[in-house]
Amino acid sequence: MSIEKKVAQLIDTLPLAEKVGQLFLLAFAGKDYDYAKTLVKQFHVGGFYITDDNAANQKEATNMAAMLQQEAALRACDVPLLLAVDQEGAWGILTHYTDLGPGNLALGQVNDRSLTADMYQVYGEQMQHIGYNTLLSPCADVNANPNNPIIGLRSFGEEPVAVAQHVGAAVEGANKSGNLCCAKHFPGHGDTHSDSHQTLPSVDKSFTALMQQDLVPFKAAIEQGVGLIMTSHICYPQIDPDNPATLSKIILQDILQKQLGFKGLIITDSMNMWSMRRNYEPSEAAIKALKAGAHIVMLSEEHYENSTTPYKEIQAATIQGVIDAVNNNELCETVINDRLQHVLVFKYTHFADAIRTPYSLVNKASDIAKLAAEKAIKVLRNENGLWPLDKHQFTLAFAANPQGYDKITNDRGIGPNDPLSAQHVIVNKLKQRKTPHTLLSYQQLLAALNSEEFRLKEPLVLVTEDYPLPGESFDVLDQQNILKMAVEKWPDQLVVIGMRSDYELANHPRLKTYICAYSSRAISAEIIAKLL
Repeated sequence: MSIEKKVAQLIDTLPLAEKVGQLFLLAFAGKDYDYAKTLVKQFHVGGFYITDDNAANQKEATNMAAMLQQEAALRACDVPLLLAVDQEGAWGILTHYTDLGPGNLALGQVNDRSLTADMYQVYGEQMQHIGYNTLLSPCADVNANPNNPIIGLRSFGEEPVAVAQHVGAAVEGANKSGNLCCAKHFPGHGDTHSDSHQTLPSVDKSFTALMQQDLVPFKAAIEQGVGLIMTSHICYPQIDPDNPATLSKIILQDILQKQLGFKGLIITDSMNMWSMRRNYEPSEAAIKALKAGAHIVMLSEEHYENSTTPYKEIQAATIQGVIDAVNNNELCETVINDRLQHVLVFKYTHFADAIRTPYSLVNKASDIAKLAAEKAIKVLRNENGLWPLDKHQFTLAFAANPQGYDKITNDRGIGPNDPLSAQHVIVNKLKQRKTPHTLLSYQQLLAALNSEEFRLKEPLVLVTEDYPLPGESFDVLDQQNILKMAVEKWPDQLVVIGMRSDYELANHPRLKTYICAYSSRAISAEIIAKLL
């Protein structure tokens, strides 16, 4: 008997609540493992969104993953849970124990498809070794808008064909590891002016424009066999005037499935994001998403919102709302059965037949990450010949207000999860290497910029940084004001190092020396410190 027939027979035996629960991927706060087991046993969920909040080290993560899968195996519908993580480079988990490399934008700059594939194979192997079986990556968004507040470093770049090549390579590498991967955020989050964690963005693009730009990387992911595609909470009024992508049958069924030929699982971005919550009741959004074509509805407990958010109540009410909708004939049970058929066939097939190579790259992971970070660093301007510094004495300053680092080093659950900022890594490494330099504090830098008497006796290395923070913004605009003042005051002595994208360079035509790392990750900061 085929898997399809076996699954259909199983679905016929399942109560409605079990069928609905399997279509949800939820989260839980901290180490509330009893509640997590309740979600498996009583709410019948199909998976979990996992963060550092749930497991702080490899041992905890492995034990937790095994415990949750054991609970799932006891159910009538005994397929494994999807244990999904944002392991994508610029965002990541267990950053002390894994190798994230410099991130996608840096990989795009290196433009070595095999290196991108290797990096994503590392992600997959390391997560597989821990027990997490689903990468919520790669980010397939094209950086069409330099001012996009949430994509930036998470994208492979702004040229659709080049981005597509790296997205395809990322999927290829992840697939080699046996781990599932997920291209996001369909049909594209790269041309927005706002962050969908905060608001509901709108992009005024035609279908033709989408096909020429934003959809190109998704087509590459599909051709390479990506298992999941994540929707975006973004309105495309020229495509669907009434619904954001997550809730749009036109976008999910007509475009993604029929025109692009995607046969895998469609998973929503988190329905807890303000773009959804400010415009729809949770159960309403879930019902609309399932009707539109989504197979899995994701709700994650978002740290950037409010620590007192009653997420357990929201999760329970959302699942019950879908059950009630079926019982009230608002949602046809055939929709539930169809989505579940797709999910279970996919899971049974993947987890039974996945070809897993030995962990061939795990021992080389740090070398791969280092190589990617090294190759990404580019000297984009060197008009005065100041670079390299050749171990000459220099003054070092950072344009970012140090108070902003609290946003990136605090335990946020989702996001970069950097243990240290790029500034701290550079400063510490220079101390370790005993590199001769003078360090200006942030306040000293501001004072020097506003002083008529301050004179530089040596080159000033000014570091700018950016971090893609969900629901928050790093102080990029303030840094640009400082950079503008520095260019005007010290045009011939200034060396700027961008621990970020190079988009800032276009705003400073008088800047004569600029080096870009295309990353704010620790591995990139370490290499910059070595070059100073």
